[in-house]
Amino acid sequence: MRIAAAFPCALALACAASRPAAQAQQPARAPVPLDEYFKVRRHYTFFSRGLRFSHDEKLAVFQSDAGGRLDLWVKPLDGGPARQVTRVQGFLGEFAFSPAADVLAYEADVGGDELPHLFLTDSEGTAPRDITADYPKGRRTQFVEWAPDGKTFLYLSNLRDEKMLDLYEYDLASGRPQLLWIATGSLAFGAADRAHRRFALRETLSDKDSNLWLFERGEEQPFLLTRHQGEVLYQPLDFAADGKLLFTSDQAGEYTGLYAMDLATRRVSPLAQPEWDVDSAGESLRHRYRFVAVNADGTTQLYVQDLSSGKRVALPEAPLGGGWFPADFSPGERYLGVFLLTDAAPHTPYALDLESGEARRLDDPLPPSLRGRDMAVGESVRIPSFDSKAVPAFAYRPRGDPVGAVILVHGGPTWQARRTFGAFTQYLVSKGYAVLVPNVRGSTGYGKSWTRLDSHDLGGGPLQDVVACKWWLVGNAGVPDDKVVVMGGSYGGYMALAAEAFAPEEFAANVDYFGVSDLKSLVESFPAYWASSSQEIYEKFGNPRDPKDAKYQHDRSPIHFVDRMKRPLFVAQGDKDPRVTKDQSDRIVEALRKRKVPVEYLLLENEGHGFSRTESMLRTYQATDAFLDRYLLGGAR
Repeated sequence: MRIAAAFPCALALACAASRPAAQAQQPARAPVPLDEYFKVRRHYTFFSRGLRFSHDEKLAVFQSDAGGRLDLWVKPLDGGPARQVTRVQGFLGEFAFSPAADVLAYEADVGGDELPHLFLTDSEGTAPRDITADYPKGRRTQFVEWAPDGKTFLYLSNLRDEKMLDLYEYDLASGRPQLLWIATGSLAFGAADRAHRRFALRETLSDKDSNLWLFERGEEQPFLLTRHQGEVLYQPLDFAADGKLLFTSDQAGEYTGLYAMDLATRRVSPLAQPEWDVDSAGESLRHRYRFVAVNADGTTQLYVQDLSSGKRVALPEAPLGGGWFPADFSPGERYLGVFLLTDAAPHTPYALDLESGEARRLDDPLPPSLRGRDMAVGESVRIPSFDSKAVPAFAYRPRGDPVGAVILVHGGPTWQARRTFGAFTQYLVSKGYAVLVPNVRGSTGYGKSWTRLDSHDLGGGPLQDVVACKWWLVGNAGVPDDKVVVMGGSYGGYMALAAEAFAPEEFAANVDYFGVSDLKSLVESFPAYWASSSQEIYEKFGNPRDPKDAKYQHDRSPIHFVDRMKRPLFVAQGDKDPRVTKDQSDRIVEALRKRKVPVEYLLLENEGHGFSRTESMLRTYQATDAFLDRYLLGGAR
């Protein structure tokens, strides 16, 4: 059945709630210009832990785009300005100081190609050396962690086999790597003990079933730790001082709890089982402290325990109603690096002093034009969908009646929109738009049953959730029913295209950033090193080699339904994107232009899956702002 026929409830609601179209109006003026919002400094945590400390605990290193793109900056903990120590040409990945010397390891790609190399430098950024410069094209490396003595570090690479990320140990003195574990099948590296003698592996069986394995250095084969019945997800996190393996699992219900496994007996003990997911947990270098991070409706609740006394450490309260997102402990165990995550302020790096209880802010990301300005704070709401299931969402309301609304769908699809600062969201709200950020079915954070609802249903139930969100905005936020846009990147871009193809009467226009138009070619073009997660991918996107999935992949791909598209569309795409390749956007744009459907296309040179340069972000959002003015507010700026 084609998707357009799957919306009887939503269309009935549309007829009941519809009202006359609003008259064209002049574009609203924002109190602060858009470009000021993109002077907000970015401190990313997506590709790495985001914040580390030097061996002597005098310096912190974090990502910042203060130089125009994301690079590493080093900041003295006792005060003084931060200084830039890298000048990469793409995206940064993981990074860390040696716990024993002034050596900084980091990974970085070129142009967002997601094929990072490994570099070594120091706190001054002296002559970065690519230790994987001789790797053939198509190979990548991923930094894992230093050994406590700083003599070696672990990293992953597909040097041996393009499809498999093997585990290596690099020796600084000799400059030579040693292959420790050869990846096979659906097994992937998960965690290492401090001695780098034991390694936890994760086996992906599907998007709802996995296993833990243990590999011991010098052995030929790993052995299974989690023989189980039914479908259970396991994720290894760390090794404790007593050798127990710390991991999360949803074995007890809807949410992931934290557990410890005695590796000798395989006996499992629960450590934390809140009413939300345990996102992460880990111990300091010498196991004095353990943190546990809980994801409570999109806000991080952080707990730290002193393992020597068993007592919880009193942490300073996160400002602006936010939460502390943990990054890493310092080598001497005095500090815990965190980011303030709140929708009322940008991601901000802090060092929590576990001895004094002080929270040291390491940067102020706001430009002078935005300091002291009240930011919009999202209201956590639940929106009834077509099947009476509730869609969790954050609603950002302007002062006064909205001039229109943007439904901002997150990437993924197995991901979650959290209560975090969005520069463009804040700008739109200041301009008079309502912005709704939903966690449609398939999103994480609201129970495993909700996460599994989009398996083999992309563009179906999740899109109906978006339609329900539109009519909630009309009925509960005073939004005109002909002034609502779907916008998003990656999977969110797919949802914008799905709205264009499968709900062509519902939305005024749609905005797609590097979104998927063809499920089959998407999966066929995924990087080879994703092979260990292939079963998880197939559950969502279908298997192009399985004839039973052919109809699903065809019927849920917007590219095959361009003849239905009629609403104005804005598309932005990076020319070096390795995940959603350029042809996914090219084909949509070309087909719509042939049909004379209004479509605007911004191709970003030397950008991958996302924006590594601040300039690219600003260009994209300036073009989007003009597009919304043109097609929602009926005027040209």
